[in-house]
Amino acid sequence: MNTPMKVHILIESYIEDQLITQNTDGDLYLKGNHYYLRYNEEAPEMKGTVTMIKLGQDSIRIIRQGSLRSEQTFISGQRVKGYYDTPQGKLDMETQTESLTINLVGGLGTAEWSYELYVMGDRTGAYRLRLTVTAI
Repeated sequence: MNTPMKVHILIESYIEDQLITQNTDGDLYLKGNHYYLRYNEEAPEMKGTVTMIKLGQDSIRIIRQGSLRSEQTFISGQRVKGYYDTPQGKLDMETQTESLTINLVGGLGTAEWSYELYVMGDRTGAYRLRLTVTAI
């Protein structure tokens, strides 16, 4: 898959028990053994930010570049460092991934993961996400 495929991306995020849903269109492409999703953030506070989701067999990395910059990595059973950088300053983050399941065929399908987020060393919440990628 040398040329990007247009896809629809649905992200369902549960923060504690509150559901937040994000629907957007983006590009899917394969590079090496990883699938990459790229899309423009639509939320007003993230205007000008491009998100890249790197999907491996047992890991997910979310990288944001633009008006804000951040990086989060999810590997089941591991606590991994990341960051969140805004014009107001940079925050060190860590994710402790509890579970991670990736079911993709040709880059299409689902990924589900749950994790605890730590900001500047303090636990800030428990999260569950479901990412669904479908062809347009």
